[in-house]
Amino acid sequence: MMDLVPTEILLQIFEYLDSPAPSEIHLHNEPDLDLLTTQPGGPRPSLKAASLVSRSWRSLSLSRLFRHVLWKPNVYSLSAFTLNPIPLLRFLSENDLAHRVATFTFVIDFHDPAAVDHQVAPRIRTADLEWLWDQIFSVIDPLRFTIFSRPTTLAALLSCMLYLNDAWFFDIPYHILSFSRSSRRVKTESHGPSSSISTDTRSGTPAISSASRCLATSSRQVASCPLFTIRPWTSLLLNEGSSTKVYRVYEFYLRRPPSILGALLGCEEYPNNVPLIPPTVVDFNYIAIFPLASHFQMLVEHLPRIDRLFVQLQARPESGILENGDEMRHIDPNDLWLERDTSYTVLMRELILSDNPRANWRLLRNFESGDFIDSEAWEIITQIFERSETKEWTVERPGVFTRLIDDKAMDRNDQEIGHVRAFTDTSNFNVFGTLKRG
Repeated sequence: MMDLVPTEILLQIFEYLDSPAPSEIHLHNEPDLDLLTTQPGGPRPSLKAASLVSRSWRSLSLSRLFRHVLWKPNVYSLSAFTLNPIPLLRFLSENDLAHRVATFTFVIDFHDPAAVDHQVAPRIRTADLEWLWDQIFSVIDPLRFTIFSRPTTLAALLSCMLYLNDAWFFDIPYHILSFSRSSRRVKTESHGPSSSISTDTRSGTPAISSASRCLATSSRQVASCPLFTIRPWTSLLLNEGSSTKVYRVYEFYLRRPPSILGALLGCEEYPNNVPLIPPTVVDFNYIAIFPLASHFQMLVEHLPRIDRLFVQLQARPESGILENGDEMRHIDPNDLWLERDTSYTVLMRELILSDNPRANWRLLRNFESGDFIDSEAWEIITQIFERSETKEWTVERPGVFTRLIDDKAMDRNDQEIGHVRAFTDTSNFNVFGTLKRG
């Protein structure tokens, strides 16, 4: 009987049942594998459930079902794919679905005791990586590509070094690195040469577009990981999860987290001295739950050449992390707030400083804080801003600062933003309530 429903109506129903990818919704939350699956019992049936009604319904819904792909291979090492085709990619090709894929989330969690240990990075050969990226991107052409993995695995995937001496103090299970672009119109030469500028050495006025940026940048050493240039990504997101456990340690402020941030910025010793962020990226999003101010200062001192910076330094109120007795055991909440306040103080001083010697801060167009929903965090930010009496920036709306040029706010270039387009929309203001200090 249901097969008698006109195709046009069915397609409208499927469009209604379609929903954003779980990975997109939870990019700003503490990384957790459970967040990547659609939970049953939602307000409406899932598109996947509708596709099981009949063959005809599945045929009609198939293209929508694979717009957002989650791939979690059960492997011991990447060499499993070096000589064998990836079954998922073969399925997409054989069913003419590859061109439908808009987002691709790669969850790599090796079933290997050595890889699970935070002190040991998995053995990933360069040849395996090249083969893997070639296989994936020769089949799909996604607008967003997200990696969900342990810090050690993520560093291995990007062919960069990771500081692990203090890793066990942080006990961070997963990090998220996400690449995004708004359009497929710009053609890419796979593995093409990457050029970038030295951090904080370029002067001049803000670039009009990412294209003009690429033409203007001086050539430099090519970054070792082709993933950053395999598509013309315009937005990059790094979510480093929660650092709260380190606050249980004496002199926690001297510890260093297992992080690829320094490698992305190219501000560490070889081989992390070449920025991985390509010049096409105009939007950088950094999310971490109460990171140490000393770690966050790395981003402040080595800001890449971007137009827009998004920062979130505390858990979203609905996470309940501050009310979790196990999570907060032996932690002084005042330490968390002090590190967050110090981080924002350092950031705002760079933002409002006239004639900032760090050129990339002078070229920044927009700054957004994902913590504006906490009234105390927003008060700290606005107090620093108001005391500065700067004429170069204006508060466009809660959480959003926009640079003024000739007393006019600069264009936001939202068409180039891929990760936090609606996150600081004022329609969401006060939805999450207010975080309370302990």
